Amino acid sequence: MRMVEVQQVFKTFGARSTLVRALNNLSFKIERGEFVGIMGPSGAGKTTLLNIVSTIDKPTTGRVYLAGQEITQLSEAELTILRRDQIGFIFQDFNLLSALTVRENIIFPLTLTGIATAEIQKRLAHFSQQLELGDLLERYPDELSIGQKQRVSAARALMSKPKILFADEPTGSLDSKSATELLQYLATINLDDETTIMMVTHDAFTASYCNRILFIKDGAFYSEVVRSGSRQHFFNQIIDMQAAIGGGVRRDRTNRI
Repeated sequence: MRMVEVQQVFKTFGARSTLVRALNNLSFKIERGEFVGIMGPSGAGKTTLLNIVSTIDKPTTGRVYLAGQEITQLSEAELTILRRDQIGFIFQDFNLLSALTVRENIIFPLTLTGIATAEIQKRLAHFSQQLELGDLLERYPDELSIGQKQRVSAARALMSKPKILFADEPTGSLDSKSATELLQYLATINLDDETTIMMVTHDAFTASYCNRILFIKDGAFYSEVVRSGSRQHFFNQIIDMQAAIGGGVRRDRTNRI
């Protein structure tokens, strides 16, 4: 099943002399169960693309499909239902509610959905175990490390069992240990639950956990790299492509793999 299809998407900001083209005739597809990274130089349009595919923004022209449904013409009420039922989002800044416990933060998105309490508790137990949050459920966000906060954010995003999970630089605020742990959890969720993941990142180490990387430059498709061997080999391919596209420097970071 095709989870994402982007067809000839353009996105412009401003008008006339101040017109900026953020996305330029961009097209690609993501199949169910893929873990896809979006990379490119600063200003390439990565976050703009993520915002459009995740329904936060709309394209100027072009079409976007999620799970076979064309989303660019949906009303705000229809988009609200789509976000609730099919989309999960991991934010770089966590967006946790400080007055709620970890447990309450995780289950909060489901409290107004009509899902039975027993089912909510079942999902809480599942994702708490996957993300190793069982001992943290009664704590508050200000009692957590940055890495723990990001795992709570991931659990909350997954509670609705979204068809696709969007992540915007999810390791950007994390130290290397916490980043590695989160990426391992995401890889496990991708494999065990067949959750489709689309992740924007600038970091080759983070991207090496994906199955495929789409590189964009100046808002247009540039190239892609598909993982076909070890993660070390994939990491080296990503680094080489970053150097070619102008979004990175070829350097040895094998100690991180």
